[in-house]
Amino acid sequence: MSEKQQSRKLILVNRTPLEELVLNVILTLRELKENEVLVLKGRGDYIPKAIDVYNEVKKRLGNALVLENVSIGSEKAGRRTLSYIEISLKFTM
Repeated sequence: MSEKQQSRKLILVNRTPLEELVLNVILTLRELKENEVLVLKGRGDYIPKAIDVYNEVKKRLGNALVLENVSIGSEKAGRRTLSYIEISLKFTM
């Protein structure tokens, strides 16, 4: 993924119901400008849910959804270290 001035919109996966997250991702993807990327981020116990959201969006949008990048890592949250996954997506017509 080239990082030449791409702006990112972030959706954090949390306790929100799966279908609501999927709808939010689809609506946000359709509003993206050409140089924007949507980042779906799941932390800790929500990593599998982030993957479920991606799979459901992919099932609904098919080839119009482009997977730009997937990154995994960990970050400090207070005294704890939380693992995360970031799934970068684009929408093409």
